[in-house]
Amino acid sequence: MIGFAKLAKPSNSLQQVYYRRSTSISPSHRSMITLTIVRHGESTDNLKPLWAGWSDAPLSVHGMNQAKALGESFKSTRVDAIYASDLLRALWTAQQIERNQAQRPPFTTSSLLREQNFGIAEHKPFGKEYTRGPGRSFKFEDGESLNDVRARANEAFSQFIERHLQECRRRPPTTRHIVVVAHGIFNAEFIGGLLARRGAQGLDWGYKGMTNTGWTRLELGYEDEMTNPHDADLKTNPDPAVTPSSRPAEPPEVDENQVQLPRLNVRIISTDVTKHLDGIHRQKGGIGSQGFDSSQKDLRAFFSGGSK
Repeated sequence: MIGFAKLAKPSNSLQQVYYRRSTSISPSHRSMITLTIVRHGESTDNLKPLWAGWSDAPLSVHGMNQAKALGESFKSTRVDAIYASDLLRALWTAQQIERNQAQRPPFTTSSLLREQNFGIAEHKPFGKEYTRGPGRSFKFEDGESLNDVRARANEAFSQFIERHLQECRRRPPTTRHIVVVAHGIFNAEFIGGLLARRGAQGLDWGYKGMTNTGWTRLELGYEDEMTNPHDADLKTNPDPAVTPSSRPAEPPEVDENQVQLPRLNVRIISTDVTKHLDGIHRQKGGIGSQGFDSSQKDLRAFFSGGSK
């Protein structure tokens, strides 16, 4: 297992989880990578009751404060590569992680990491006319189904993450840490694709989405290099509850094409971690809900008279 103590000391409670899990892993089976999957900060669209997938809304002022807190919390956690959706809300969130690294890691943006495309329902209100139908194959006209998002997530893993696994294979224990910053439904399908490659291992799926800037951390490696495969227990309960445009509607299915790829062992270390949001409160007077504009003066300082 990866020696996570070399990466970070996120909090006492989390640190205990990492150490407890590490004691059961044989030192000779540690050719793994750590993968942290992050949901973007609050966007201006998150504050509205509408479908928002490929719509490119910016972070709200509160969302940028969330992202800054996230980045600050990663300051002592070495990141070796960042992959981010090219939509502003995810891109700006990822940049806050990058800016807090002592050595800037490679930074890649891609449309493969975008949220589900809701087609003609984009920016339309939730309701009778625009209601998600049942099943994984449902899609709004000109949009994507959950199966389409899964295929895109699998392609993203193939392009961006698989090579890190291959580079670490048959090598001494690694501390490689990869961060993916994307969106609620995409993240569910991305994680679901990884878990599908575990073969017949059990899965207790209670994923209800992720909090804005919440992160889930996994350790993964090829099956022949990891011992003690086990069932996965993936549960989240975001607070506040996410809207329909960010919440997965169906549990993931096993993709036969994925099963044909080299098997993975996946250890779920932590889910929807939001400790960094302690003390982050929405600014009053509607300021926190406004779209963040990096060209403007710091709004908090301005309204407190501390900036001219």
